[in-house]
Amino acid sequence: MNVRLLSVLCVLVLSACASLPPILETAKEQPLVTYEDVVMTTAAPGSMARWGGVIAQVENNAQASIIEVVHYPLKSDGRPNLRKASIGRFKVLIDGFIDPLVFKQERVVSVVGTIGEPIEGMVSEQVYIYPSIIATGYYLWEDIQDFEYSQVQITPFFRFGHHFGFDLGFPFYRTRYHGLYNDRGRIRVRSNNTQSGSVGQTANGGDGANSNTPALPPRNEPRPPAISQHAESNVKYSEK
Repeated sequence: MNVRLLSVLCVLVLSACASLPPILETAKEQPLVTYEDVVMTTAAPGSMARWGGVIAQVENNAQASIIEVVHYPLKSDGRPNLRKASIGRFKVLIDGFIDPLVFKQERVVSVVGTIGEPIEGMVSEQVYIYPSIIATGYYLWEDIQDFEYSQVQITPFFRFGHHFGFDLGFPFYRTRYHGLYNDRGRIRVRSNNTQSGSVGQTANGGDGANSNTPALPPRNEPRPPAISQHAESNVKYSEK
């Protein structure tokens, strides 16, 4: 009985750890197209997608706000897996003002929305055709930085041998010999600066592969900011 209860608790804990942020959720029966599907032209504009990656730059113009993102595959919790290889870039179209100081370069972001028309642009001096996604929701992930440390302490006792252990969730290996204590490990710092928001799906795609400006309904009034559901809190934020 205890073993069965423990198994159930483990499943619940793992499910909670891998849960998708609500802002990125879609209907269970809704098929999602991958970045590869769009690049291989097997996905039509209007298809639903959930992509993510690292912000390269942000542009606010009269028609739309555009985020250029270096694509990375998503983990089960919706966070981009930066340990995987990137296979390209895409642009996110948002009908609302976004602050470049919040959507800054190297922030990790995930978006959900519909596929738009490809957008022609430039990467350095090379012409690049960007897949585009018209966002209905976004999630800015907290910054995580790992710092390695190493120190040698002189102890008043003679200690011999080796031992293993865990410190702040990271395994470590320490040597002990003749009053010298060699300590090496890593410290993980979380910035706690997540932010999510939803935007109205009033945008439509561009005019095609030769268009470098997404076509959106003309506006005579200032565009409101994208609706943020959580205020950004930089509790332990450290600049990269």
